[in-house]
Amino acid sequence: MRRVMVVLLVLAAIASAKAIVRTLDAPDTNISGLAWGDGSLWALDAVTDSVFELDPETGEILSSFYFNHVTTIVPTGLAYSETLNMVLCGGQYQTTGYVYKYSPTGTYMGVVDMCGG
Repeated sequence: MRRVMVVLLVLAAIASAKAIVRTLDAPDTNISGLAWGDGSLWALDAVTDSVFELDPETGEILSSFYFNHVTTIVPTGLAYSETLNMVLCGGQYQTTGYVYKYSPTGTYMGVVDMCGG
């Protein structure tokens, strides 16, 4: 899975027409989402349901928390809101999409049903 992280970094560099300045090892084996926020790189692992805050210079894990408090949700993505100071984890159950809101320290702050159901 470390190759996946490298491929994502290469694609991001190509898309922005910038050179790769650094590659980092993935903090876990199945990263399904990356986000930038509050000076950190955030990564979501779809198998372990863990969210990692990484030092963007070294790749060191600064903090982590468990995302999936609902075992039937499949993690699908990650975002960070600077204005809300919140980590947003996307997940899907059957055909309904949800966004789970967490503080950067891992406190659950609610859910939004993206399909309005």
